[in-house]
Amino acid sequence: MLKVESLTKIFRGLKAVSNVSFEMGEGGISGMIGPNGAGKTTIFNMISGFFRPTEGRVFYRGRDITDLPVHKYTGEGIARTFQIMKPLAHMNVLDNVVSGAFFGRNENRGYADAKEKALEIIEFTHLADKRHFLAKELGTADKKRLELARALATRPDLLLLDEVMAGLNPIETDEAMELVRKINRSGITILMIEHVMRAVVDLCSEILVLHHGERISFGSPEQVMNDPLVIEVYLGKDDGYGISRN
Repeated sequence: MLKVESLTKIFRGLKAVSNVSFEMGEGGISGMIGPNGAGKTTIFNMISGFFRPTEGRVFYRGRDITDLPVHKYTGEGIARTFQIMKPLAHMNVLDNVVSGAFFGRNENRGYADAKEKALEIIEFTHLADKRHFLAKELGTADKKRLELARALATRPDLLLLDEVMAGLNPIETDEAMELVRKINRSGITILMIEHVMRAVVDLCSEILVLHHGERISFGSPEQVMNDPLVIEVYLGKDDGYGISRN
């Protein structure tokens, strides 16, 4: 479904991402992990068109989308969330999601169609009882759900999640994990950046590990968690996740 080929990004002489390649198939959940500053969000920005790669290409369903205008990506079935949430603070939850339903692959005939779609997504993401709340009145967990809801309103096939569990307590994290599973079961392929390793291990079938902008490991959770280099630069000696390193 997605093929990233030799991606490199240089900012004023600083190489943030260096020659990263990977592929992911359709229908699963894949993870991207690494220390802060490893280049994870920069790769998301290149996959979703916010940054143009200095070198390398991005292919989606076999098509080269590297030079696609950024506003065209939702129409291709690609949506994303952002690490720093930026809801339309003075609009209510419903209208925030309605704004997403006007884009992507929706064929709305007007506000009524967009609202109908938005109400479905709000119910799906468990925000229905807060649909009239202003976005600025929501707590962190609900703002994360709203970020997801706006992305889902564009009807994506590929969803890029950037730290949707950051700042959540254990119960909220469990709820977020179940929502990610629910989204995936609905037929949406997911690529997620996450520091909550319990979530990464439980949700992902394959994990890409970055360090200083370079790919250092790629494989199943067990393979990655037992990789000596990953342990050294990211996990430490005691990962605490019950994964055998025999």
